[in-house]
Amino acid sequence: MTTSEPLTTDSESRRACAVCPHPWEEHDPLGVRYCAATAATALSRGCICS
Repeated sequence: MTTSEPLTTDSESRRACAVCPHPWEEHDPLGVRYCAATAATALSRGCICS
């Protein structure tokens, strides 16, 4: 795991995004960049995951 992955762990021990309600594994490349930037800059904005 790198610092560009804003992750938390949910009750099922899956990697979960700390920014949006979707599992990290379901992020496409744009979602990865968006959520990483959102976490790094502490922005409050909506989800763009498809």
